[in-house]
Amino acid sequence: MSIFIKYYPKFYKRKNFIDNLLKIKEAGFDGVFFPSVIPEGLSATGSNRIEFFPVSRMVELAKGLGLKTGVILRWFHSSKLWSVDTFSPPVSFSGASYNPDSWYHPVCPNNPSGLEYCDKLLRKMSKITQPDYFYLVFFRFPFFWEKEELDVQNRIPPFCYCPFCVAEFSSVVGEIINSTSKIIEMMPEWLEWRTLTIMNLLIDAKEVLARKSRVIVSLPPLSLIDLPFTTGQLPLAFTDEGCLVSPLLHHISRRKNLLWVEDILDQYRIDVKTNKMFPSFEVSNKKEFEKILELGNHFAGIIFSHWETFNNLGTG
Repeated sequence: MSIFIKYYPKFYKRKNFIDNLLKIKEAGFDGVFFPSVIPEGLSATGSNRIEFFPVSRMVELAKGLGLKTGVILRWFHSSKLWSVDTFSPPVSFSGASYNPDSWYHPVCPNNPSGLEYCDKLLRKMSKITQPDYFYLVFFRFPFFWEKEELDVQNRIPPFCYCPFCVAEFSSVVGEIINSTSKIIEMMPEWLEWRTLTIMNLLIDAKEVLARKSRVIVSLPPLSLIDLPFTTGQLPLAFTDEGCLVSPLLHHISRRKNLLWVEDILDQYRIDVKTNKMFPSFEVSNKKEFEKILELGNHFAGIIFSHWETFNNLGTG
């Protein structure tokens, strides 16, 4: 089992980057995941274009220090896209546009601006020094799991019902859909279409990314049975396609304890082979870190989030 940690630099300076990599290695980690894109709000130009870290150089430096590498690719979430005049937000079943009140700025997987962004991301990643892993985050229909609770009694999936979604669904079923009541009548077809949309995007991304790298897809911390309905994700189909899945077992964000983490992992073990899982964890102290290392046996790897927090942990 490989032990990784996510490291989100705010800028790239070679010495600073190497110093942190050395600390990560000294802390006992086998590898590091870092982002491909400079954090929004810290760009050098302030423009809406994607500004990339020198990813190839970062991969090569990490490998030179004996660390495994993973590059984090953020998909359907971007505040920059929300500032583009041609962008339109996700739309709820009631017809209301999503109105972000915090950091989360979701992008519909059928939105042309979002698809153009992802295409640029893939083209850039196809040219870099290949890491061991590409880690796909926000790779789903919008669902703000950090704040929203899944209502299992609700028979209507959450966002999105935007014009792009409705138009694409209409073309797939060969019928003009002009009302949400019609979607309710065709809910099985709608749910199948949502999962097919995400699956096709994954297959396209894997063709570009998986030449020398494994692809990992992050999953919100829900049960496997709830993920297709809520997010359009099909974890078992992802693993059948040769990808790894990474449930985000962030108990601190969910105001839970480690028993909740163990329960979710037990649910996953029933259906997903452990060598297909690469779960992500949070820790608040070193005792939790040691406990999670015990839980992490037999997985393809585990990830901790994130280095800045881990580096300041108390013993607990």
